[in-house]
Amino acid sequence: MKNINKLAFATLFATSVFSMSCTDLDERLYSVIPQDKFGTTTEEINALIGPAYGTLVNWVNDQFWYAQVSSDEYMIPARGLDWLSGGIYLRYQRHEWRAEECPNLWHFTDVTTINKTLNLLETTTVVVQDKERIMAELRGLRALWYFVMLDGIGSVPIVTKYEEGLPTNKDVTRKDVYDFVEEELLAIKDQLTEEVSTTTYGKFTKWACYTLMAKLYINAEVYTGTPQWEKALDCCNKVIEGGKYILEPDINTNFKVKNEGSKENILIVPYDYNYFRGYFIPYQMSWHYSSNKTFDFDCDCWNGPCAVPGFVHKYDDDDVRKKWFMYGQQYGPSGEKLKDRNGNDLNITIDIVDFENATEVEGARLYKWEPEKGGHNHLNNDFAIFRYSDILLMKAECMLRISDANEPEARAIVNEVRSRNFNPWTEDKEIKKLTLENLLDERGFEFVFEGWRRNDQIRFGTFGDTWDFKPNKDDPDKHTWVFPIPLAEIQKNPSLVQNKGY
Repeated sequence: MKNINKLAFATLFATSVFSMSCTDLDERLYSVIPQDKFGTTTEEINALIGPAYGTLVNWVNDQFWYAQVSSDEYMIPARGLDWLSGGIYLRYQRHEWRAEECPNLWHFTDVTTINKTLNLLETTTVVVQDKERIMAELRGLRALWYFVMLDGIGSVPIVTKYEEGLPTNKDVTRKDVYDFVEEELLAIKDQLTEEVSTTTYGKFTKWACYTLMAKLYINAEVYTGTPQWEKALDCCNKVIEGGKYILEPDINTNFKVKNEGSKENILIVPYDYNYFRGYFIPYQMSWHYSSNKTFDFDCDCWNGPCAVPGFVHKYDDDDVRKKWFMYGQQYGPSGEKLKDRNGNDLNITIDIVDFENATEVEGARLYKWEPEKGGHNHLNNDFAIFRYSDILLMKAECMLRISDANEPEARAIVNEVRSRNFNPWTEDKEIKKLTLENLLDERGFEFVFEGWRRNDQIRFGTFGDTWDFKPNKDDPDKHTWVFPIPLAEIQKNPSLVQNKGY
């Protein structure tokens, strides 16, 4: 499958991605499409929507990783002068960031690209095959980017047309953005394909739509003040009843280099070093300077980000998911012991003594996606935005929140997800009574480094708590529970209203 559907999918977007740095991609899109003939074949339609789907290359970028530093799973300690960067990452960990240095979750370039494509489809005189479905897919992608901004920033302008002028969020509340995303998803859900095959791989299907709706509803109390557990549960059940996905018996199937065969991944980003290269470089950022030798990686490693020690220590030692962290003595391809820069054995520790001056060997490193022998800094592994295990754990959470009477069934679902990670699965590994606390832990074990920890902690009310190297609880106003609109955007567009506290 790797050589057929992924290559075709990635190649489709390659021109759009690589053109972004040197030209106005979207203007070129307009200039090459004859209104009286383009869009009548599958190839032409795919080329037409390529730039819109090409925005997914931005899902995992450097800002994605920096946003994770605000949670209790991921951190970037200063290692002498390495990664000190004026203390910016230390402030991320302590929730003391400033408006001018926050992770940039402003995705209006992506929204504009999608709006331009939608505008072209709306105005063309050509009879485009499956036009309703294609436009529904693109609206789904746009809703996905709005969800990211709703979750990370809150109040942002709502723009659905490609037009000149500076957008404003002056009279837009966070609930308004929530309502917009909900209305879009409800409007398109029945227009999207239910097919799950090589032809729909990486596309915004009905199941991706229901999963995004579940994410929206399960966080509704955070976004609007009103919980929507029943609606979230209904969306999870829609995906389950669709019967298209399974829990992979081996969880690592979802993270292999050739993970296109996973029947668990619902919506993916088809990263490809040659054709669809984004900023999916977790190992280059995280691994020790010498770790590239183990896998003959064709890149230098930067020895920076690592896991928060307390997060790693929560894992059961028999849980295969604990192997998603690199620690202990490191070896080269022939079994030789690797050395640190001082000539000592490279023995990476989970624990860190001094967050502000960590040694080069402290902190467990990221190791979730299968490394590729002879690989590069940009991974070829596809990145799952949504996985079926998330649907199951969200269902369990909704059931538990709706009624304590649902605890036995909810617990059985969580243990089903948990059980595949233990060999053998024994009674002492089971969760005996499901609580919100151990459910949050289980979500952490399952989705570490996938970008959901901050979202989960906010929903469960723990984002303001203390943890390793975050000694103080958040201010009562909780202004750090959303990031600011990037200062550069405020400077470019004075009509934008900054979030409180920034």
